[in-house]
Amino acid sequence: MSKFTSRPQNLYLETQLGIVTRTGDWFHTTAKHIEQFVPGLLEERSLDHLVEEAVAWVRSADSLSLTLLLVLLIYIHPVLAAVIAIAFHFFWYRFKSAFVTIYLGKLFKVMNKDGYLLIISLVIISLLGMNGQYLAAGMGLVFFFLMKLGLLKRLWDKIDEDKADQLSLNDRVFKMVLVKYAIYYNKAPSEVQDMEKKFKELALSRKQGKG
Repeated sequence: MSKFTSRPQNLYLETQLGIVTRTGDWFHTTAKHIEQFVPGLLEERSLDHLVEEAVAWVRSADSLSLTLLLVLLIYIHPVLAAVIAIAFHFFWYRFKSAFVTIYLGKLFKVMNKDGYLLIISLVIISLLGMNGQYLAAGMGLVFFFLMKLGLLKRLWDKIDEDKADQLSLNDRVFKMVLVKYAIYYNKAPSEVQDMEKKFKELALSRKQGKG
């Protein structure tokens, strides 16, 4: 059986093979498995909030990289700014799970909002254009659409899609969110290896189902 979250915005759909969000991101776990991994955690922090937190971290590479690029365009050559922003996006997208905290997730929820991204992009790109920095303004506009469409994320995912024996980047983030909240609420998580094994099993089952 599959079921939508009870929250009005229907952020995700929970299935037997895991959780798929409205933005198309998969987390290969379920409420039942989370209760097994960290007994009592869902009584302290609902599944809705855990998914929101994980999604905020997953999407943070785009919002952070766009913000970094827009700031750099004011001070350095546009091409160099783009190279730095893309390199940062790659690094953060691949290794963000190592930086997961329960506090930064709240900041990323704000930074990921369309309102924030539109306002900061509009203000800086307009200023660059008015100052005659057309290359910089164009670079900012191109990068905005790259991030909005998630094209860099798709590229990095394409590179990793055949690594079935490894925990997916999304699942690494969700695992760390669970671990951090388990520590915060003083809940003893079960063996992390068992948690990772279940993530991998559901991911493999989903991939085999597509074949």
